[in-house]
Amino acid sequence: MGIKQSRQRVHLFFVFAYVMITPVLMYGCSHSRPAFKEANDFLSQGNYKASLSKYEQIIAQYPAEGARVLYEMGVIYAFPKNQQKDYQKSLEYFQKLVKDYPENEYRQDSEVMISLINEVIRKTSLINEVTSVTQQKQIETLQEEVKSKGDLIVTQQNQIETLEQEVISKGNKIITKQNQIETLEQQILSKGDKIFTQQKQIEALEQEVISKGNRISSQQKQIETLDQHVKELEKKIGQIKEVDMNLKEKKKSFPEKQ
Repeated sequence: MGIKQSRQRVHLFFVFAYVMITPVLMYGCSHSRPAFKEANDFLSQGNYKASLSKYEQIIAQYPAEGARVLYEMGVIYAFPKNQQKDYQKSLEYFQKLVKDYPENEYRQDSEVMISLINEVIRKTSLINEVTSVTQQKQIETLQEEVKSKGDLIVTQQNQIETLEQEVISKGNKIITKQNQIETLEQQILSKGDKIFTQQKQIEALEQEVISKGNRISSQQKQIETLDQHVKELEKKIGQIKEVDMNLKEKKKSFPEKQ
């Protein structure tokens, strides 16, 4: 918990510093003000690389703004949200400002930042040391656990050896069954040709059935045609019989000649 709180304090140092100096960053001479605004916009957007690049252009174009550029670049390199932050580079920029511009208005703030960064570096070192000690204690605890589990490991090893013996003893059974399987496979292969031949015969029979089916279908149609003719003939015969009956009835109605 103490390590976490220390890291939070380190983060808050630079958040406070950034809030403190942000209003100052907005000032500058009228000629360089647009360039500074652009660099500051990059910073606000989180594009720290572009912001640093812009500041390098500014110091080349406006050497008189050197102190301010050094200060702002130092802040960017120490800014907590900057994933590429580099405390050593930040210190170099602030120290250069103090050395090259001893009378500049940014000197006092630079000295504050130097103090903060040194404090951060010191606390980071302490955090790493504490972390290392904690990890060492964890390692020792794990070593004790490993040692206490030694007998269990030996017991398990004996059990493993017993199981290995059982596996070996069952090996011959597995081999025997494998041989049986191979024999069955050979039998299946030997029967494969017979099955293939029978399959061919079945296919030939199917072709014959199809051929005969077509013939039967043709004959069936012929039979249906003949059936239709027969029905028509039966109908005509019926009509003829009816006519014949009528004639016989008429014949009866006439008197026979003496």
